[in-house]
Amino acid sequence: MGNKIYILYKEWSRHGKYSGYQRVVSYMSLKVKWPRVFALPYSLANYLKKKTKLVNYRSETILKELFILFRIFNKKTVFVLYGDMDYYFLHYLKQFPFNLRKNKLIATFHHPPYELEKRLQYNRKEVLGALDKIIVMGPNQIPFLKKYTDADIKFIPHGIDTHFFTPDNRVTRSNSILIFGVSHRDHVRNIAVIKKVNELNLPVTFVIVMPKAESEIYADAKNTEIIYDMIDDEQLLYYYRSCKGVLLSLIDCTASNTILEALSTGCPLIVNRVGAVDNYIPESANIPMFNTGDIEGTARYIKRLIDDAVYLERIAHLQRVLALRYDWKNIVQETKNFIFN
Repeated sequence: MGNKIYILYKEWSRHGKYSGYQRVVSYMSLKVKWPRVFALPYSLANYLKKKTKLVNYRSETILKELFILFRIFNKKTVFVLYGDMDYYFLHYLKQFPFNLRKNKLIATFHHPPYELEKRLQYNRKEVLGALDKIIVMGPNQIPFLKKYTDADIKFIPHGIDTHFFTPDNRVTRSNSILIFGVSHRDHVRNIAVIKKVNELNLPVTFVIVMPKAESEIYADAKNTEIIYDMIDDEQLLYYYRSCKGVLLSLIDCTASNTILEALSTGCPLIVNRVGAVDNYIPESANIPMFNTGDIEGTARYIKRLIDDAVYLERIAHLQRVLALRYDWKNIVQETKNFIFN
């Protein structure tokens, strides 16, 4: 393919080598141009960083944006993988003198609407309005973005590496339920579910993997094992393969690595129905989901997963079949078609 594209992204420690939206780059058969990083005085870099008013905007991102911006005489297609964190100065591509050539500007947005409302404190009509195309991780983001831009907006699901995140029938699943991650989590609901499960006197341990600050809320919960240390890809894969479920209570949601990883490994997902969860787990998939207030139903589902091995294997199979829809090869093809057509 003759298409050339600048791609702007960064790595996140949580994502490891196999998770995260930046994996989309690995599957794109494109002539990718990487923006160079050059030096700026600290005071200037700090000033420019503050000007964006963005959370998690890094100094290195300023340099990448400016490198692309000042290539004035080059026609450019630019794809920003994390538009909610890494996109600001590139909106000047649509203003003189940076618009001497016809430039195409695409960004993906990841956070649910309530978080976008908090994070995007710049002039939204000016910055978001400069985008030609937007990829959203959940249809629930679209009404928020449409208030500020006429860009072509499309929901293209997040992908998953189905070759790494696989089931392994050689691993015996223990009576453990995994709780992992912190983004948009409803910890109060998790604790209510743990309490209800304990009332059923089940022989189950909740394995909680998250930093110490976030996990303190679970300190008094019974039948828990709290792991504070950062775990690597192989350890995470082991937990998915060896636990009888993943308890994921959410405040809101677009894409979730945990949802996709659990689906792909066949680790039964115990999730409440909020945000875009329905868009990733449609009713036709026959995978149980629960209303946020249905604590008792959630606990009974955990009991069945613990007690009924045949039922657990059926859920695991349904999840794996669904996960294959989100294999990166499928998602990347849809993404490329949207960017270039």
